[in-house]
Amino acid sequence: MTSNRLLSILIVDDEVELATLYRSYLETAGYDVVSFTDPIMALEYYKQNIPRFTHVLTDLRMPQMTGLDLACEIRWLNEKVNLFLMTAFEIKDLVNNRQYVDAHIEMVIQKPMRLKSLQEYLKNPIIQNNTNSIMMEKSIPKIRSEI
Repeated sequence: MTSNRLLSILIVDDEVELATLYRSYLETAGYDVVSFTDPIMALEYYKQNIPRFTHVLTDLRMPQMTGLDLACEIRWLNEKVNLFLMTAFEIKDLVNNRQYVDAHIEMVIQKPMRLKSLQEYLKNPIIQNNTNSIMMEKSIPKIRSEI
């Protein structure tokens, strides 16, 4: 089993509460985590710290830059990083999106999600093998109840 400290995660979500919640939960679980609410600032930080991150977890819809735009930029900089998209919106057409294909997204995670599930998605060996998948959880309680 992989140690959590071997995973370093960049989180990008324009909702301050969610970015903070994800960061706090994953830090408590032993991960090295940095979070941003501004995707442009996150990209600039990533460019200066490319070797640091094994995973990038980004919201799909954000002002200034979409999560797909961010994922494509990051993929261009690092073909080995694991990229995850999160969204509360409809995703059925996403797999046909050219940017989605170009970014080689490991997983799309439907919000809301269980925080424990997020941790499992990040450690899942299937994800490590670069398999594209979309994860949707049914009947999920509010995210704050998971803490």
